[in-house]
Amino acid sequence: METDFDIRSKYQHSNKLLEHINRMRESAELIDIVLVAEGHKFPCHRVVLASFSQYFRAMFTCGLVECNQTEVTLHDINAGSVSIILEYMYTSQLYINNLTVQGVATAAYFMQMDEVFKMCQTYMMDHMDASNCIGIFYFAKQICADDLEERSKKYLYQHFTEVGLHEEILEVHFQQLMDMIVSDDLNVSREESILDLVLRWVNHDKNLRSQHLIDLLKQVRLLLISPSFLREARKRNTILLCNAQCYDMVEQALETIEKSSQVSLSLRYGMETTSLLLCLGNNASGIRSKYGNYGDASFCFAPSTGKICYMPSPKQGEVLGTVMTGVVTENNDIILAGEATVVRLSRQKNTCIEICRYHNRGNYCWEKLCTAEYRELYALGTVQNDLYLIGGQMKLKNQYVITNCVEKYFADKGTWRSVAPLPLPLACHAVVTLNNKLYVMGGWTPQTDHPDDEPDRLSNRLLQYDPVTDKWKQLTPMTFSKYRFSVAVLNSEIYVLGGIGCLGPDKGQVRKCLDAVEIYNVDGDFWREGPAMPYPLLSLRSNASSAGAVDGKLYVCGGYRGAVTTLMGRVVGEAVMEPVNVAGGYRVHPPGSEQPDPRLLTGLYRSQCAAS
Repeated sequence: METDFDIRSKYQHSNKLLEHINRMRESAELIDIVLVAEGHKFPCHRVVLASFSQYFRAMFTCGLVECNQTEVTLHDINAGSVSIILEYMYTSQLYINNLTVQGVATAAYFMQMDEVFKMCQTYMMDHMDASNCIGIFYFAKQICADDLEERSKKYLYQHFTEVGLHEEILEVHFQQLMDMIVSDDLNVSREESILDLVLRWVNHDKNLRSQHLIDLLKQVRLLLISPSFLREARKRNTILLCNAQCYDMVEQALETIEKSSQVSLSLRYGMETTSLLLCLGNNASGIRSKYGNYGDASFCFAPSTGKICYMPSPKQGEVLGTVMTGVVTENNDIILAGEATVVRLSRQKNTCIEICRYHNRGNYCWEKLCTAEYRELYALGTVQNDLYLIGGQMKLKNQYVITNCVEKYFADKGTWRSVAPLPLPLACHAVVTLNNKLYVMGGWTPQTDHPDDEPDRLSNRLLQYDPVTDKWKQLTPMTFSKYRFSVAVLNSEIYVLGGIGCLGPDKGQVRKCLDAVEIYNVDGDFWREGPAMPYPLLSLRSNASSAGAVDGKLYVCGGYRGAVTTLMGRVVGEAVMEPVNVAGGYRVHPPGSEQPDPRLLTGLYRSQCAAS
């Protein structure tokens, strides 16, 4: 078995070898071949070229005329790409950017350098956005990069509304645009965006493209467009007014819309939305996937259809090691907060809160968004896409201190700033968003009045934060002081479910696991009692909610089944609730059993789906 010393020695030996060979190239020593691209000459060594490239290996060993040539001209490859690839061969460093990556990928494809070819594809996947995905898609088709082609097409169709606003789409050929707009898979919420794109594309080069307008217009689902938009588009675009056939197509569509109250026309992906509950694992192993193993996937549940779909775990790609809490923003972005993986923690000087975002491109669907000063048992809220890190427990000089500080992450600027602190220090509390305000409730706060008692008291306070005024306001408190409860917003009211707590303000009285449901009316600033749950239910130890609301109903997933027996100030035991199916049944494992802890948090996510 190789020791660390042996591995280090081999690594150093390889590095020294590369360094010496590269110096020989730079000083033109033992040069036996010269590559020529666009008139530029690149002296190098056959053995190095043949080691990295199957193309050059075949060239130099096939016994043909190239074996004896001292110069090889590379056609259809630019000099810059040749320079970058040679630098990689001699130094192991591949220096690519958005301007050079496609040229390097083409050269790697030509030279049969699979590793560089894959590295270029990965780079393009990870740097794909609405402004370049079309170019990447057609480039991938050209060089037969199947995986890149598939991913770029998926990204193009999924973000078609945003893609249509960029100049790149105006440069596509007629047949390419036809192939796009004929598809049902375009993620557009309104057909008006398709008509607008067609008119912009034709007007971009009217003399050459007017001949294609009729064929393009036939693929636009005019019956799905509002009559006022159709009339305005015809009025403002001379290409519609001057073409009799186009004018008649619009007129016929208007007549059909006015005569029929219901149009029977297939919808595009995105014209219907489905609300999903997100269930994301938090324990060390992840949650059980449909294949029966752990850590590979988290799942979403669509109450309207009863279907479950799976999404990659944030643990892939070392994005997060532990999930603590999460939110869905106004822009429908899924945001998770937690801790780094063990591997990343070992490389970091300071531990931070790691915050990541779900996206739909590249090798991994989760990307790092930002980091924040480390704390535990905090709450994560969102208002108008900005994030709020609220309260929590921090370790200062080997002591845990509960804080009242609140940090705001500005999504448009990518920066953090302190805002008005909580009226009192809180940890293990919860937060929801309603009417563009944050509502913070429950948790625990330090107490100093009774030194012999527990250092913390549970809170029953309800606090409202207004981002406009940057002020906190105390509202009517809950009936129970509590923590480890679930919370959700339903019909503009706040539902607080279960938890561990005591009746009224916490003065050291008995705490118990709760099955109580409290409902807060925002307009009237009062609480009312809701129907009790079938049994006491506790949320995660991080206090991330196990509840969500979809289509007028509350759903609870995972968590812990609370114990009945209580002692002064603490709970004796608890049992794990493992979801058998999200909608209903649970299998309960007693305390101390070997069964996994699912530890799920749920959130509301709006997913576009094709009409069936």
